[in-house]
Amino acid sequence: MRGVVVASLLAQALISVFASPKVGGPVWSQTYSVKGILHIPYAEIDEPFYAWFDAPSKQSRIDYYGDMVKTYQLGGHGYGTSIKIAPVTTEEEQNTRTCLQVNGTADNKILPQTVLPQLINFECIGQETVNGLETEKWGLTETVGEKENKYTMWIIYKDNPDGIGKIAVPVRYEMKGFNSLLGSHYDHYYLDYDSYNIDDIPEKIFQ
Repeated sequence: MRGVVVASLLAQALISVFASPKVGGPVWSQTYSVKGILHIPYAEIDEPFYAWFDAPSKQSRIDYYGDMVKTYQLGGHGYGTSIKIAPVTTEEEQNTRTCLQVNGTADNKILPQTVLPQLINFECIGQETVNGLETEKWGLTETVGEKENKYTMWIIYKDNPDGIGKIAVPVRYEMKGFNSLLGSHYDHYYLDYDSYNIDDIPEKIFQ
């Protein structure tokens, strides 16, 4: 009888282990470049972007619509600097390319801007075909006040260029609620990622 009880307990423990959802998704490279399109369906906006992120140097850059709009987040010195180069229209000039600069402060430091979410609390919720790719699907639901925010990330894996294991490659990130990446208002957003590269970024990209 004792053997039966022990076997039963072991079986239950194994079932519990294998039934437990996988929590905490892969960690992105600290240096990457990525291209894609930001979609805001309700506003009928499809915004191409090209982003560079370099955590070690505390720098990032995001271009929109080719190089029509460029944004730089440069946190390597002091409290950091945010720069935006974009066409501006005034009463005197129309679509004049203008450089707008904001310096960080002790209470509001400028940090590099990522376009990939941290997947620390995400849960693996299965597999799904997205953009013709068989992806791994990760999800997170958060409630703030009376509003529910749903975040979903789809990824694939490819061989690491260093030859050690595999790396996660982003395919799509969907936000139904607060924009957890760029800090915008409550809405429906999703980003389709077309390319992802973890090579070192030339310093000229941030100049």
